[in-house]
Amino acid sequence: MPITIDDIARQLQVSVSTVSKALNGYGDISPATRQRVLDAARELDYHPSAAARTLRRQRTDKIGFLYSFPTAYIGEFASRIINGVVSEAEDQGFNLTLYPVRDNWQDYMVRICRMRDVDGLLVMGSGLAERMVALLAQEGMPCVVLNRRVADPQASFVTADHEDGGYQVARHLIDQGHRRIAHITREGLGAINDDRLAGYCRALAEAGLAFDPGLALETAMQPGSIRIALGELLERHDPPTAAAAINDIAALECLEAAAQRGLAAPHHFAVVGSDNNRISLTSTPALTTLHPPLAEMGRRATRALLSQ
Repeated sequence: MPITIDDIARQLQVSVSTVSKALNGYGDISPATRQRVLDAARELDYHPSAAARTLRRQRTDKIGFLYSFPTAYIGEFASRIINGVVSEAEDQGFNLTLYPVRDNWQDYMVRICRMRDVDGLLVMGSGLAERMVALLAQEGMPCVVLNRRVADPQASFVTADHEDGGYQVARHLIDQGHRRIAHITREGLGAINDDRLAGYCRALAEAGLAFDPGLALETAMQPGSIRIALGELLERHDPPTAAAAINDIAALECLEAAAQRGLAAPHHFAVVGSDNNRISLTSTPALTTLHPPLAEMGRRATRALLSQ
């Protein structure tokens, strides 16, 4: 049987409330009494009941991580963010619960909120972020959106500067002498795509280059879609000589499309990716890639959530 505060009270011949106050650091208990209680708790191998503490404090000391991509697809990008979340949460005495978003996401989220299994939610990887934030606000659940900005001025989000990322990648390729640069993104990324494109256009404008809408591709999520779309561009009479890809996986598809047409990187066709995943080291030559501070994003988002 687990040891309870009743057992400690009986051994010390004090009231249960005295033991409870001593264990929870209340100021109306003398230092000597507190020490006696702590010593007895250690001697009896007492561990507080998490369920009882939750009921008493109306807090779970847990936060949730709500994500909209299949669990099997939690790759290096998401893992690095989650590692930052876990590190910060543990430092502050909190545990993390993962919640995959389902088709009936409204009912699922309402159930999470009303069961109060967590004190707050981090939300990531969903084009539904704006609607999710509105629902969570309605339910009174603190939340922070990860890796994309949201328009609601009352909402909290922590993200890399995707506009600056788009600018940095395009600027690098321009500095290498490229004037026709394909801009490759994936469908469903919402504000991330908008911001990356804005940065790309800013770099072109600074260099005095006109924006060609035909070079901006928003491709399907299916494997091979980028290889096919970029391959069609490379068959044109005025093909791009470089590509700025939304992530490293997309960048590797760009390299495949170029290789299929006898274009060797980086001399005949240059590619820059994003995320600095280990997969970027598998290409020949190794892929140039943007390094977002993913673990730090996770830590900052967790601090922002706990501050609520």
